[in-house]
Amino acid sequence: MQNDALLTDLAQCGSPETLLAAILKHHPGWCAPVAVETFARSVGIVEIRDLKAEGFASAVIADFDRKKGVILCAPGLSAQRRRFAIAHQLGHFLLQGHPGDRQCTSRDLSENRRDTAHRKEEMQANRFAAGLLVPKPWLVGFVDGLGKPTVAHLPMIAAAYEVSLEVAASRYVDLTQALYAFILVKNGVVRFVIPSRTFPPLAIRPLDRAPAAVLAARPGDRIAWVPTDFRDWLVQSRDVRPPRMTMQILSKESGLQIVMLFINAASERRADEEAEKDATERPKFGRPRSR
Repeated sequence: MQNDALLTDLAQCGSPETLLAAILKHHPGWCAPVAVETFARSVGIVEIRDLKAEGFASAVIADFDRKKGVILCAPGLSAQRRRFAIAHQLGHFLLQGHPGDRQCTSRDLSENRRDTAHRKEEMQANRFAAGLLVPKPWLVGFVDGLGKPTVAHLPMIAAAYEVSLEVAASRYVDLTQALYAFILVKNGVVRFVIPSRTFPPLAIRPLDRAPAAVLAARPGDRIAWVPTDFRDWLVQSRDVRPPRMTMQILSKESGLQIVMLFINAASERRADEEAEKDATERPKFGRPRSR
C-alpha cells in the first residue's frame, strides 16, 4: 500500500541522510531486519523481479514522473545481497537528480568514490541502502549492547540485519570515531578492505595474498587482540612514525576470515608527544664557532 504522506516528505529531501531521517520518522515501529520489499512497494515500486543479463547486478526502471517503478535483480544473488541491491535501486528511485532508469554492476553496488558524477550517484545510492538496512540509531544501540568491540560482533550484526559481512563492516566503521579497519579474506586472498575514515592509508588491496599471520590462523583459535606488524597492512612513509597496531582474526571452516585492525589513537598521541619532547630536550653537540 502506497504511503502518500511519506512520499510528500520524501519529495522535499535532497540527500541520502534526509531521506533516511524522513523514512524512520514515518516508521517508528520498525525493527530489524527491515522489510525492504514491503517498504519499496509503499513508495511506488510496483514490481521486483529477476533479470539475467551480462555484467548486470540490478536496475530500476521508472515512469516519466517517477511515481511508479520496477526493480530488477540478477538471479542467484544471496538473500543478503539481493536485499542490498533492492535498497540501492530504491535509492536511485527516490534521490532527486538521479536518472529514472539505472542499470548497475556489482562494482557500482560497492562504490564509495565521488570523483565523477556517475560514481557520486552510485556512492549516494549505497549510502542510502546501507542506512536503510542498518539504520544508525539501531546499530549504535545494538553494538553498545554487545560490550567491548571484537571481530566476533561482525557476523552477529550481519545476521541481525540480514546484510552481508561487507555491509555490516562498512556500517560499523562508518559509525565509530575509533581507528578500526576490517579485512575480509577468502581462501587466503583479500576480498574486501574496509577502513574507518581516519584510519591510516592501507597498502593491502583486494586480490592480494593475506599476510602470513592471517594464513596461519585456524578455525577454533581463541579470538584475542595481538600485536601485528604495520608493514603487513599500511603504506609506509619515512616521515611518519609507524603506529602500533593490534588485530583480531575470526576464521571459519568455509575458508572465510575476518581481520579486525585497531590503532589506539590516545596512545599514539601520547607517543607523538613524548617523541617531540625527547627531540626538543635532547642536547645538541657540535663544534664551537670560531671567532
